[in-house]
Amino acid sequence: MKSHVCWAVVALLAVLSVVSVSYAEVRITSARNDGSAAAEFLFENVPSPSRSDAAAQARFTVVDGRPDGNGGGVEKLSDGKVPTEEDQPAENFFFRAGTDGGRLLIDLGQAIEIQQVNTYSWHPGSRGPQVYDLYGSDGKADGFDSQPRKGTDPQTCGWKLIAKVDTRPEEGTGGGQYGVSVADSDGPLGAYRYLLLDVFRTEATDAFGNTFYSEIDVVDPTSPVVAAKPAVEPAGEVRREVVEIEGGKYQITIDTTEAPDLTQWAHDELAPVVKQWYPRIVAMLPSDGYEAPTRASITFSADMQGVAATSGTRVRCAARWFRGQLQNEAKGAIVHELVHVVQNYGRSRRNNPDATRTPGWLVEGICDYIRWFLYEPHSHGAEITSRNIDRARYDGSYRITGNFLNWLTETYDKDIVRKLNAAAREGRYSEDLWTEYTGKTVQELGDEWKAVMEARVAAEAAGPKPNTLSDQEKADGWKLLFNGENLDGWHNFKRKDIRPGWEVRNGVLVCADPHNAGDLCTDETYGWFELTLDYDISPGGNSGIMYHITDKGNAAWATGPEFQLEDNKQASDPVRCGWLYALYQPPIDPATGKPLDATKPVGQWNRIRLLITPERCVHEINGVQYFEYVLGSDDFNARVARSKFGRMPLFAKSNTGYIALQGDHGQVVFRNIKIRPIASAK
Repeated sequence: MKSHVCWAVVALLAVLSVVSVSYAEVRITSARNDGSAAAEFLFENVPSPSRSDAAAQARFTVVDGRPDGNGGGVEKLSDGKVPTEEDQPAENFFFRAGTDGGRLLIDLGQAIEIQQVNTYSWHPGSRGPQVYDLYGSDGKADGFDSQPRKGTDPQTCGWKLIAKVDTRPEEGTGGGQYGVSVADSDGPLGAYRYLLLDVFRTEATDAFGNTFYSEIDVVDPTSPVVAAKPAVEPAGEVRREVVEIEGGKYQITIDTTEAPDLTQWAHDELAPVVKQWYPRIVAMLPSDGYEAPTRASITFSADMQGVAATSGTRVRCAARWFRGQLQNEAKGAIVHELVHVVQNYGRSRRNNPDATRTPGWLVEGICDYIRWFLYEPHSHGAEITSRNIDRARYDGSYRITGNFLNWLTETYDKDIVRKLNAAAREGRYSEDLWTEYTGKTVQELGDEWKAVMEARVAAEAAGPKPNTLSDQEKADGWKLLFNGENLDGWHNFKRKDIRPGWEVRNGVLVCADPHNAGDLCTDETYGWFELTLDYDISPGGNSGIMYHITDKGNAAWATGPEFQLEDNKQASDPVRCGWLYALYQPPIDPATGKPLDATKPVGQWNRIRLLITPERCVHEINGVQYFEYVLGSDDFNARVARSKFGRMPLFAKSNTGYIALQGDHGQVVFRNIKIRPIASAK
């Protein structure tokens, strides 16, 4: 989605608190939340950030050091706001990568008694912990220097050392959310007008170790102190499922606590997609030295508007939208967001101050290329048609840019998406890359792509309209079984209605949810006929066309032979597309040494022709004949007897019956379903 900021409030899963005593009676209380921290900076022992402390009216000045341009200004330190996610550079102040921190001056306007100085930071890696020395002064000492630079000991020019703060963990990078409270257990810290923070990076050898500071509060006796709050879980039953992938190498947490009605769907439908596709996305988008996140979360929020948004490794989803899309775009939308998790383009800006920014249209286009052309190409959701050809620009973003990228992979460089992703992640994207990879500018490529799309749309417009009959077809006795608008003329096997897994979308018949679809039968029965249709199927999908079905069997396949439909590349069923299930298969193709396969890959329409007459039955795919057989012949009956159907006394015994489309495994779409009844009878 366009926004990559997740506004979720996540429960505190781990709180580490440490208390140490510093100089004199000053006490430093440090608390840390791990990567599951909440946006409010809720700690058990450190007060929450205040919106009305003395620092809110103070003036912050950078005395020494170079602020990082990817962060916010010093005003972020006293705005009373804290980031809603750990990796939001613009909502934090931090010094530039490659420098050793700097010094910050806080001018309170006049000397006041200070009760506490509280500092807050948040980052997934080495920029989370806080390391600084805190000094105070009333500004009245002889030789007072209000802006001592690095290299000058503030204590030599009118400053008093209040505390030394170091919250680095003994092991690990220490990513997470930190709160530090500097206070005196017996009273105020002292009366100071000026405070000086001498900030250090967390690791001397880590050029990118300058902490992301989110807020600095100065609490005086008149400031309301927001009490520390214990970690809490959301009200009601917590519903989280951890999807373990590749033996636990990757763990994706799906949280439906705020949307318990989605829990079963998330377990049955979403978790398998996440388990299969997260490692695939990781493999699709590699770059040198990069390790994709091993932990991520998907949270369904009751009050979120829109669709979904990703920040770092956190995906937040609008439960309301997903409820209405469970059989349509829900799982694809999650795949899109998981691509954002793997992209991790903010990494380059965090680690390289000179990193270039990747345009948003390309970021989203890569996500939708993977979603629409690799995950669900059978849905044809990113096609350029007469409805959207006017908006077909290479930088149109989302599915339009996804279409452009798919065309590039087919026309110029099959690895171009991988290369562009690596450049974006490493902070070296530029328009020159398009010329380097293809020999043409992105503008030239965009013009060429659009010309191809316009020609394709024009050719389709000149051809027959889908789900219609030409005058010649009408004269030859053809009938439409599907009108492209509704499911008139169909019913589920042994039911009068149609189960919700079958839908009509944009002129195609969709088995959207095979778990709640069943076999869809024609209302009319047919004896001898010629049937044609177009189909496309999901990766690994399995379906079929059955004929001569009667209501006497317990299942449609108990009476009717099946023309198998399958994604031959990924499906697990050894019976391949176009075969008469368990009975007939095409001859060996000399070119491959395997049975003939004329199917087009997932994402392209395949044309089926099935001829059933007393004299012969023919299976064709894309104009290629696979085989012939004769129903009831000695050869046919012998094959039936040797198969599982030999135990089904009603199988292939009727010369008339319904035609059925099978709702089995995966999604399948149909259009142009036409039949020509043949009057002859055996």
